[in-house]
Amino acid sequence: MNTEHKNINDIVPHGEFIRGFANQSFLTNAELHRIMKNRGIFFPFQDKNTMVPVLQTLLLSPKEFDEIRECFNTKEDNKKVISRSIDWAGNQPLLQQDMSECNLDDFIKKNLPTCKLTKPVRLRPIDNNPNHLKADIELERNDLNKSWYEQKNIFEGSFEFIKEQNNKGFVKITHTAPETKTLIEYAVKIKKEEFEQKQMITDKNAMKKILFKDFSNEDRIVFLFRLSTHLDNNIFKCIEIGDVSLKPENESNLPEKISWMNQIKKLLMSGQKLNETFFIKENTYHKHIAIWSIDAKFEYLYNGTKGECYFTFGFPEFGTKQKLDSEFEMNLSLPNSKGIRLDAREKKILKNKLLEEMDRQKMIVYNKFIEYKTKKG
Repeated sequence: MNTEHKNINDIVPHGEFIRGFANQSFLTNAELHRIMKNRGIFFPFQDKNTMVPVLQTLLLSPKEFDEIRECFNTKEDNKKVISRSIDWAGNQPLLQQDMSECNLDDFIKKNLPTCKLTKPVRLRPIDNNPNHLKADIELERNDLNKSWYEQKNIFEGSFEFIKEQNNKGFVKITHTAPETKTLIEYAVKIKKEEFEQKQMITDKNAMKKILFKDFSNEDRIVFLFRLSTHLDNNIFKCIEIGDVSLKPENESNLPEKISWMNQIKKLLMSGQKLNETFFIKENTYHKHIAIWSIDAKFEYLYNGTKGECYFTFGFPEFGTKQKLDSEFEMNLSLPNSKGIRLDAREKKILKNKLLEEMDRQKMIVYNKFIEYKTKKG
């Protein structure tokens, strides 16, 4: 998370000050696009190179600036969640006293020299369950040469090892920045090796990622849209698909109806009910397009709290680097409650619970997909 400037409540930046503020990665293209739409300003593409110069010319109201701050401040981390299935071996509980500590200092000095841990990293049982371990990470980065709003940053993250019945389980990674992701990937690697030494993992390939290349174009569309519009639960109800990122298949002869895509490298669609567009609704076209990300708007009902939120599901490194081994990731943004005002702590707890529940739903959808693929042969 980003620590706010000490005088942030006394100013409403504009011009050059707001340009640097809005260009930070904490404020996504989609979030900025939604903020500008509320002002009555619409753009054909969600591109900061276009949107931020317009934002610079505006005199924001305190309320409008607060909307931007919500994406930046310490109260709202834009957490991203990655889950991997894992096959355990033997009957030993995951909780091992000699494995609770995580010494990451040398790795940080070598690979993240501007960062330091604010507290020790230690695996601990959740709800006294010796087969559900979690370690929280908090990294502090100080950059005195940075601008007024970003000299001090605190990035949070966590990783979990979970063992369920029949030795099935999960590794769950939650990160808020590239720094936390880099550090957690290393910590998970080290702990996996320790579990292997204790014969609690006997297969080098026991931990399985959900990768872009695991799906055909047709199956990837089914997976992403079932995750948004076909959930079987009492918490989430999809209102609409608002954003879709796709590209035409390079080695495919496009049907005449979508031949206009031949000259397109990437297509970022923003609108309403995009799942009803003909080339997404009609599976005839699915093999010809590669979708790597969708944004879905949901209504939620959790422990009596109602509201709306946005989830992004996808394979982000395919969109930025065309990596076929891009791993599935999801994040939650802009949750709001109806009829009740939540304080910062309550809102953070709610956001974490919604992420946990959606991650659970994701694994249900993915496991059903694997079962379908296995039966299909």
